[in-house]
Amino acid sequence: MGLLSDPSLTPRGKFGRTLAKHSGKISLFFYIAGLAWFVCLSHPEFSHGTYLSENALSPGLVDPEIGQDSVRLAQTLYEELQRERTDHKSTTPHAWIAAKMHQIGLETHVHNFTLHYPFSTGKEYHGKNVYGILRAPRISSTEGVVYTAPYRAVNSVHTDITASVPMLLAFADFARKKNYWAKDLVFLVTEQEQLGMHAWLEAYHEGGIKDSPILRCGNLPARAGALQAALNLEIQDLDIDYIDVKIEGLNGQLPNLDMFNLVQRLTSRSGLSSGYKHTPRKKRRSNRDSLEDNLRHMVEMLKSQATGVPNGNHGLFHRYRIESLTLEAVKRTTNTNNSNRYGTALSLLKTVEGISRSLNNLLERFHQSYFFYILVQNDRFVSIGDYMPCLIALASPMFIKAFLLWLTTTSADDSTSEEEDTTTHEERLPIHLPYISVLLYMVTALLLGFFCNALPYSQHVRDYFNSMGVSTQWSVGVILAVQVLIGILLPLFYTLPEAGLELLHIGVLIFTGVALIVTGLLNFALGFILAAIISPVTILLQNEHNNGLRQKLTRIYTFVLNPMIVIYLLVLWLILFEFPELALKDMAVRAISASLDAITYGLMDSIIYGNWLYTAIAAIYFPLWILYWTLALGRKSYAVTLDKKLN
Repeated sequence: MGLLSDPSLTPRGKFGRTLAKHSGKISLFFYIAGLAWFVCLSHPEFSHGTYLSENALSPGLVDPEIGQDSVRLAQTLYEELQRERTDHKSTTPHAWIAAKMHQIGLETHVHNFTLHYPFSTGKEYHGKNVYGILRAPRISSTEGVVYTAPYRAVNSVHTDITASVPMLLAFADFARKKNYWAKDLVFLVTEQEQLGMHAWLEAYHEGGIKDSPILRCGNLPARAGALQAALNLEIQDLDIDYIDVKIEGLNGQLPNLDMFNLVQRLTSRSGLSSGYKHTPRKKRRSNRDSLEDNLRHMVEMLKSQATGVPNGNHGLFHRYRIESLTLEAVKRTTNTNNSNRYGTALSLLKTVEGISRSLNNLLERFHQSYFFYILVQNDRFVSIGDYMPCLIALASPMFIKAFLLWLTTTSADDSTSEEEDTTTHEERLPIHLPYISVLLYMVTALLLGFFCNALPYSQHVRDYFNSMGVSTQWSVGVILAVQVLIGILLPLFYTLPEAGLELLHIGVLIFTGVALIVTGLLNFALGFILAAIISPVTILLQNEHNNGLRQKLTRIYTFVLNPMIVIYLLVLWLILFEFPELALKDMAVRAISASLDAITYGLMDSIIYGNWLYTAIAAIYFPLWILYWTLALGRKSYAVTLDKKLN
């Protein structure tokens, strides 16, 4: 009657018994195969060379027109801005920036926004963005391209990128003198890092209609056309060593591969050293080193994507289907020829001009090339069709084991005699499985995850902790610690009836497999890393619960996989390398505070920017951990256990 009802596939059948006996080995094979496939992707035979799929991007490759006068203007503006910064230690010189944009001939406006700090009543942060619009002379304002530069005050803890604003203004001055623009050009200087960029984009697309109670974006005095692309500039100095191209966006989103390929071609033509995760004087001495470097390149990209945190202002454009990336120009630290000190600045301006002319020629949005990819090298990549089998192989043990457990659970007791084996399949008595009890237990675990996700957002809970004088970090930590403690103790107070653990095991395996694949489709890096960590638990777990070494290892590994413990261990590992001079006790204490800070920042990213990481871990993977912890303990109903002992 089908695959599941075929008697030959039950444990009584030879094939079924063999599969059930070697389910652990089969699962281990798929797990190793998934990791091996990912490693093989670093080999050139498994990757593809980059190319421009969109022919409309070709005009940017023509001879550039921007000249040395633009560099001199950038130098002059840079010196003026440095003098302005002496009077604005902790603020942005909005008036100076707006005056320069107006002097260039741009339609200049100021955008105000306010952040109501969600974890403290009455605490607000105010900011201003200054932007200028160069209207397309050849067409009405139907499309637009954005050029952004974040401004960092003198007392900022981040790397100084003051040169970004003068370079942005120098290119704006060049662009105003040309009449071939078919799109509006928007030149934007943001404040408060990504917060200003997020507020401007919200105001541009929503117009203050959907203002959240936390971030008041307001409305914009003027808009350009529908934004098609954006380029963010982070320039440390006019004397440039190399360009680091940043592409990771919010929730692991990436720009269209054509955008990255265009930048690589233009920087190469301009004589600039550039690339993704670029370092100075990057060399590959042998084929073996090249493969290792490729693998390291891929792992670094997954690590950046998995957090879901954009590594530049460009990352906030992707949610609006606007292709964008960041050019980070790193300052030269070695001695240079003073006679041609700013020659690299001209090369960067030529690159920006080429990108602009290519984007100006686009007749539609980017669509020809890939949106899902992993960069193996700056000129090689693997697409979603190449790397998704890795995740599927890692998730396969869940479905394989769930299928075999279902066969085992729904069959008759294997302790019957060989004569009873000859009875027909219809004569076997069915086993009544406790579906309701298992379902209620899973719902309880999901409710704990819901509370982990919802309680830190509650204004009443935040006000209660504020009235007690508890800091934000510790209030969030206490809320999560209580939920974790309940999850640890839940299997000790609620035991499942006979066959309940087996049925729960099946449900958890299917739930985990589906969750990992869905996560991988939305953010492959996060799904792959979680699959690599969780799959060993599914391989180690077995139905025959005992106190052997394997069961003890399973319990230890499952306990360590608690999300809060994983965060603590990761932070402790980082502190160990960053502050090796500290005593181990001091490291452990500092790791607690740093872990609470990391969780709070993740929660803030979720509230303000819409980062999925905190929600996914709290609402999905924390309940899964509770269920795996229940299976690892293997506690059954006392009445069932006593009955088996008496018989």
